[in-house]
Amino acid sequence: MSDNFFIQGIQHITDLEGYDHMLFLAALCAPFTFKEWKTVLLLATAFTVGHSVSLALSALELIHFNRDLIELLIAITILLTALVNVFIDQKGKISVWSYLLTTGFGIIHGMGFSGFFRMISDDTGSFIRQLLLFNLGVETGQILIIMVFLGIMFLAGKMIVQHRKLSFAVSLFSAAVAAWMVYGRI
Repeated sequence: MSDNFFIQGIQHITDLEGYDHMLFLAALCAPFTFKEWKTVLLLATAFTVGHSVSLALSALELIHFNRDLIELLIAITILLTALVNVFIDQKGKISVWSYLLTTGFGIIHGMGFSGFFRMISDDTGSFIRQLLLFNLGVETGQILIIMVFLGIMFLAGKMIVQHRKLSFAVSLFSAAVAAWMVYGRI
């Protein structure tokens, strides 16, 4: 494995085999327009804070969990995020509860990252440095995904269908995929 944990973090979050991360971000971003990018990035940062804490605790083996249960919970977080978009008209508005819930979902997703991080971490450097670089890479990868997603939503909203309908369609698609994931993980 490469010693560059920053790059490993970017690659991990953008890996198409781990599409559940991208699906969560799509569901998280769907109600927002491109001009609300700062709000979306703050939500993504709340998610990163949550997964950083649980990733550190689980990588240090201070907390233990059932891997299958965490994979099920990850699918449920995607489903819930998408369903909120489908059934609650947020109009791009968020509250402290949105940040807290997103942080909580990040905690669950961080537990899912822990196995991968333990696999790439090594004794050649500082664990804290490796963890920090990995998390910064994940955050950078999330920002790239979010900006691309918001850009596509902006262009599609201008050329194909209004943003509100597009947001509903993306959320409904995310909910359907997440429901299938939940079914497959039960």
